[in-house]
Amino acid sequence: MTRFASSLRPRGNKTRASFALAAAALIASGCSVSPKPLTDDENVSRLREDMSVIMAPQEPITSPVSMHEAMARAIKYNLDERVKLMEMAVANQQLDLSRFDMLPRLVAGAGYTGRNNESGSESLNLATGRRTGESTTATDRHRRTADLGFTWNILDFGVSYLRARQNSNLVLIADERRRRVVQGILQDVRTSYWRAVAAERLLKRIEPLEKRIEAARKNANALEAQRVQAPLQTLSYQRALVDTLRQLQTLRRELVAAKSQLGALMGLPPGENFTIQMPPDVTGKDVPAITASVESLETYALLNRPELLEESYNARITADETRRALLKLLPGIDLNAGLHYDSNSFLLNQRWADYGARVSWNILSLASAPDTHAFSKAQEELVAFRRQALSVAVLSQVRVAMVQFRELSQEFSLNADQAAIDRRIRQQYVNSSTVGQQGDMSVIQAEVSELVSDLRRDLVYADLQNAYARVMVSAGVDPMPEAVPSQDLATLRQAVSDGLGAWQQKAGGTGRLQDLLVPATTSEAVPVEKAPVEKAAEPKTEPMAESKAAPVAARGDEPADRKAAAPERVTVAELPQQPAASMTAPMTVSYSPSTRSEPAKVYSVPLSALAPFGRATAR
Repeated sequence: MTRFASSLRPRGNKTRASFALAAAALIASGCSVSPKPLTDDENVSRLREDMSVIMAPQEPITSPVSMHEAMARAIKYNLDERVKLMEMAVANQQLDLSRFDMLPRLVAGAGYTGRNNESGSESLNLATGRRTGESTTATDRHRRTADLGFTWNILDFGVSYLRARQNSNLVLIADERRRRVVQGILQDVRTSYWRAVAAERLLKRIEPLEKRIEAARKNANALEAQRVQAPLQTLSYQRALVDTLRQLQTLRRELVAAKSQLGALMGLPPGENFTIQMPPDVTGKDVPAITASVESLETYALLNRPELLEESYNARITADETRRALLKLLPGIDLNAGLHYDSNSFLLNQRWADYGARVSWNILSLASAPDTHAFSKAQEELVAFRRQALSVAVLSQVRVAMVQFRELSQEFSLNADQAAIDRRIRQQYVNSSTVGQQGDMSVIQAEVSELVSDLRRDLVYADLQNAYARVMVSAGVDPMPEAVPSQDLATLRQAVSDGLGAWQQKAGGTGRLQDLLVPATTSEAVPVEKAPVEKAAEPKTEPMAESKAAPVAARGDEPADRKAAAPERVTVAELPQQPAASMTAPMTVSYSPSTRSEPAKVYSVPLSALAPFGRATAR
């Protein structure tokens, strides 16, 4: 026995040495990790991969690009839109994965166990305190095992179910963010298209005018050299020419990038040339009309703005998070069952099945229950408060957008009249120059004035189109239906055209905000001049409930989840009414949509509109 043990001792030392060397190698490899910057080959590979997506072939442009086609191409090829579509796909896949978390665990395992000697033991006689002297074993040296275990924790099932519901709301949030991006992209396309139209019209007129100014400068330099005129008169003439040329170069700088910006929004590769479909010259009569009332747009915005719907879904997620936090405080119940196999020859039954149940509860978690509940409720109140503050900002945005649209409409009419007057003045100077009554400088200045007036008119018209689109975006109107039969450009172009032509009917069909709030108030809240006293005791709740359900938020064929949440949307817009006398002290609310690159806008709203939410609002 001693000889056998001595024969094993060196081998054991070798085994320990090999384990020590392996551990040292692992430690050394961990300590040798250092930052490794990207190599040139990796950068080139990344560049090729990215450019293969950016430069992917698109449907060729075979005709001049209209505004509707530019919008259709932006929807199909704009990378921001494709990013949001990928985020929706990822959210859907995450929802599919979360469903598997609700399933019980079914674990299969197999193993092999061996040793170099017998697993023997002796016994101790407790009465005499002596060892029995006999060594026995009940385990084979080499044995194989296999297990198939079923485990289901009911508490984990409830937590996984709530997590799956949260992921389903995240899918809806991704959809609302995609809507917001589409609305912002189409607004940018509309503005860039009209700026590009202005650039195409005026850049062709700037170039020949610049050549005439350069020729006039050469003549002025020749007159100065010949001393034909007084030096001060010649220098003043040259200064006027240089100042005029500087104005033209400033105009060129304002317009030269408009077409490139439109191409970038359309998803075209940088530098790709295309032609813009030129609409007729705008006049003072080409002002887009908005027939929907401000009250209808406000109601539609409160029911359909992507930001408000996103906050409503966040409220659902926060409520489920509260339930999850409270559910974790409950005791856990484990149900388990399994099939087992062991090749040990000493076992009476080498195959067997077992089952059972176990209850476990962390008693100390009860101490944190009040704080957990208070924290969860505070989160819910924060989400609700944020949605209510955002509702006030949305109402202000709609009002401000309408005011800006009306002001720009008047400004465009004045600029169109001024452009027409400058055109007639330029014609008078041209007529006078033909009979020798006016010099070239007067004609050039008249032409530059006409050019500047035309540019100002076209740029104000582009701003007017932007204000028109801002009214749509502030109201949360989708410029195209949610379901499009095909993704080809012809179908998208027709969908955009139909949506832009019908958005006012969609938003204008919504009732006033006060009408939607009537069911949530008492009959005494109805004004006397609008509801006779004898009919005040008969509130018509059924018709208002019908208008509250479906036709208010008509946005095309909506999915089942959104239809089911329609009554909940109406409660989002329910804002507390305040007496008119208290709406005197203004405050500011800052709101910046995430889809726009513009700085945050500050709107002035009544302080009383936020009074029910506490003093923390007035910042």
